[in-house]
Amino acid sequence: MFTKEEASKLKSEFWTTLGQYLKPVPSVDGEKVNWINYKTGVKGIQYKMNAEKNYAFAGVDILGTEDRRNQLLQVFETLSEQLSPNLIWVQDAETDSGELVHRLYNDAEEISIFRKADWPELISFFKENIIAFDKFWVENKFIFETL
Repeated sequence: MFTKEEASKLKSEFWTTLGQYLKPVPSVDGEKVNWINYKTGVKGIQYKMNAEKNYAFAGVDILGTEDRRNQLLQVFETLSEQLSPNLIWVQDAETDSGELVHRLYNDAEEISIFRKADWPELISFFKENIIAFDKFWVENKFIFETL
């Protein structure tokens, strides 16, 4: 078991390691990108990655009013054939802060940020998912920007 301070330090070390690993990888459009803090540039659409004890997820949170969330979700649904076929779609998921979001994500179970032996698998999971999202986003961002 880890103290809060030890857990926080280990998480910080993992995200730094992931960032260093992904730093030389350009976006699909050839641009430099901050993969750990991926910016969509569209209000109400955030890319999220999280890892905890025995669980990790990578995906999109759709924020805003219910009407706005539904509007954006409808566009994602229209373009769903371009997304990962294994995406989990959840309407009105609650964030840690209590905000309702629509969430599209992939997850990995039985993998822990607190086991360094799992880090290569976690890094591969996050890399695969964020690069797939980047490809989708570069090809479709203009559609979301017009809403």
